[in-house]
Amino acid sequence: MIGFGWIPFLEPLPGVQASWLWLLPILIFGIAMMYKAVRVGDLRRYWREVIGMTFQILLAFLGLAAGVFIVVQGIVPLLPAG
Repeated sequence: MIGFGWIPFLEPLPGVQASWLWLLPILIFGIAMMYKAVRVGDLRRYWREVIGMTFQILLAFLGLAAGVFIVVQGIVPLLPAG
């Protein structure tokens, strides 16, 4: 592909591979904003619910990561090889 720079969906974004995890809270915040814009009944509670949902999802990801870490580092080495 001569003459083209970065091609979305065909090449990864340059420079993001080392720090992609920091993009996760921003993505979750955007998803929470869109979801709560449709679901919230009173717009006076909108930002409070968006922040709350963002933290709930982040805590769920943290819990899942801790669970996977415990399984991989603690339980899998105890299993018989074979």
